[in-house]
Amino acid sequence: MQIKTAMLLFVISITIGACKKEKDDIGSSTRNQWDGRYRMEGTMTDHSNSAFGWLNDTYLYTLQTSGPTTDSLVSNDLSFPGIVIGNTGGGITNATYYSKFGLIITFDGSTNKVTSVTNYYGQPSTSGRSAVLDPTGSNSIDPATKDIRVKFFMDEVGIAGHRATFDVTLVYLGSRP
Repeated sequence: MQIKTAMLLFVISITIGACKKEKDDIGSSTRNQWDGRYRMEGTMTDHSNSAFGWLNDTYLYTLQTSGPTTDSLVSNDLSFPGIVIGNTGGGITNATYYSKFGLIITFDGSTNKVTSVTNYYGQPSTSGRSAVLDPTGSNSIDPATKDIRVKFFMDEVGIAGHRATFDVTLVYLGSRP
């Protein structure tokens, strides 16, 4: 009986040990090469409402892997996908964002290019907003610095033309914890 119990405990401990993950292994294989921490710099113009504009270049973001060649742009301040902008209406400047508008960026690592952007919340989202890559932009990745340049539009149902234009650089700060 003691031998059977000892054998059973040995088999259980081997099985449990084989199922454990190494601490360093958690999540490391699920991140693509663009996943990381960034500061966003650039310009933004709202063609429909001049009270909205670029607030400043101090806001921090993370690119979080959503697929082998895609990442979601998540604002550290908002804690969800979205882009911090300014509301300067009536002389008051405060941080805000467009509801239901956040980016999923698609990359081509072999050409160091951004190939598309889509709205995280749908094309269009329930607020009628879509993301569209502007082909006149650099839309590229600097392999030396890992900085990402991307120019895109926010379109909105019911507004003729593009609602807003963003021309930004995501300045690479390091990997995510």
